[in-house]
Amino acid sequence: MSNEAEVEAVVTAVKQSTKYGDTSEATIRELAAEAVRQHKKTKPAIKAVRARLHSIMAPYLGDPDYTAEATRLDAAFAAHDDAAIEAICQDCLYAHLSTRERLPILAEFYERIFAITGQPQSILDIACGLNPLALRWMGLEAVSGGRSVRGQSAVSSEQLAVSGGRSVRGQLAVSSEQLAVSGGRSVRGQSAVSSEQLAVSGERVRFYAYDIHEPRIAFVNHYLKLEGLEPLAKVQDVAMDFPQEAADVALFLKEMPRFERNYGGRGRPLLEALRARFLVISYPTISTHGGRNLTNRYREFMHQLIQGHDWPVTELLFAGELVFVIDKRLGD
Repeated sequence: MSNEAEVEAVVTAVKQSTKYGDTSEATIRELAAEAVRQHKKTKPAIKAVRARLHSIMAPYLGDPDYTAEATRLDAAFAAHDDAAIEAICQDCLYAHLSTRERLPILAEFYERIFAITGQPQSILDIACGLNPLALRWMGLEAVSGGRSVRGQSAVSSEQLAVSGGRSVRGQLAVSSEQLAVSGGRSVRGQSAVSSEQLAVSGERVRFYAYDIHEPRIAFVNHYLKLEGLEPLAKVQDVAMDFPQEAADVALFLKEMPRFERNYGGRGRPLLEALRARFLVISYPTISTHGGRNLTNRYREFMHQLIQGHDWPVTELLFAGELVFVIDKRLGD
C-alpha cells in the first residue's frame, strides 16, 4: 500500500469512529500523514492519531448536547425570552470546563479587557470552544435608546458547588448570596445585553470563531444567527491555517499551553500572523488537578513566547485566570 493510500485508510478509520469522527478532516489528515511516516502498519498509525486527537480535542473538558441546546435556543428566541436565552447560554458555558471556571468573573473579565482595547467591532475567537456563548456578557456598548448596557457575571447556585467560599478547584468563588438568580437576572439587578443591543457604533459585531470540532462550530453559527449576527464561525485548525480575517481583538483563552504541547513551536508564529490590533492571551492560574499555582510559570512562559517583539503588554490577574493584553499596533 502506498503512503497516500495508507494516509487515506487512517483518515477514513478515524472519521468513521464515534469519538473523533466529527473532528476537522484537515486536522485528521495532517496527523495521519505524520503517523504513517512513524509507523509501518495502519493499525498503530490509527491508534497514534487517536491519541493525538485526545490531547488536542480534550473531550474530557466537556460538551453540551448540541442538538438539544439548539432546540432550547430556538424556542427561547422565538418567545423573545431574554432570561431564558441567558440561562441556556449559561448552561452551555457551564458544560465546558474552561468557560465554567470563568462564569463567576464573566462580566468583570471582559469589562477590564475592553477598558484597555476599547470596544471592539470585530473579534477573532481562536480555538473558541463555547466562548462565543458569552457574547451577551462581553459588555459591548449597546445601541438601544442611547444607553449602554453591561452584563454581570452569570452563574447559578445549582451550577457552581461552593464550599467555605471556595470553588471545587480551590479558586475563590462568589458567595451563595451572589449566586442567587431570579428571572434570569443577577441579584445585582443587571442583565446581559439582548440581541437588539449587540451592536457597536450602530454596527453589528463581527464575531469570527475557529475550532476543529464540527458540531460545536455548527452550534455556534446557529447561535450567532439567532442573535442576528453573521455566522462567521469556521471549522479551521489554526495551527495549520492561520486566520486571515482582520479584527480589533483576537482572543486566545487558556489554550496556549495545550497548543504549544500539541503543536510545538507554532504558538509564536500564530500570534505574529494574527491580524488583530490587540491580542488577548490567557492562562489558568490553578492546575486542573492538585490545585497547583501556575501564575509565575505562565507569566514567564508568556514573556518568553513574545521575546524580541516590542509589543506593549498589560497583565490582568483574575480569580483563576491570568490575562495578557498585547497591543500590536505600537510594537515592532
